[in-house]
Amino acid sequence: MKAVAIVGPSNSGKTELICRLVDWFQARGLKVAVLKHSHHPNLGDTAKDTGRYRRAGAENVALAGPGLLQITLSLPSDPTVEEVLSFWAPDADLILVEGYKSGSLPKIALVGPKLEKVITDFPRVIALVGEDPGTSGLPVFSPEQVEELSLFIQEFLSLGD
Repeated sequence: MKAVAIVGPSNSGKTELICRLVDWFQARGLKVAVLKHSHHPNLGDTAKDTGRYRRAGAENVALAGPGLLQITLSLPSDPTVEEVLSFWAPDADLILVEGYKSGSLPKIALVGPKLEKVITDFPRVIALVGEDPGTSGLPVFSPEQVEELSLFIQEFLSLGD
């Protein structure tokens, strides 16, 4: 599976970094999918019709429109990243995941000066992104080094092979 998770504290720049990575990879012809994991049970549809349908008891709700299909499935527990990716985005060349910090995917961690806590909190960290990441044996990129980080991801996942 050609997927990597971008992890880090809230408001650390994960979404901005993912958007820049998507732009870089798509400019080179790769089909990129993005999965965002949230610990919040209501994912922004509470005031919309889809939220009303779920509150009324619908197990699964879908919203379709021109060029768009959003599907909400009710599950008994938080799905693992492997479960989600096993049936979603089968034709993507690369899947970037925001979150699932305790999952089994390789991870790029956005960090600050407290590097040791991040490395012990997140399994399978392969690289760090931050202005002051401390000392580490891992590759370190600044948030502005999108091309260098993209090339690292491309090589690590053997994209294009």
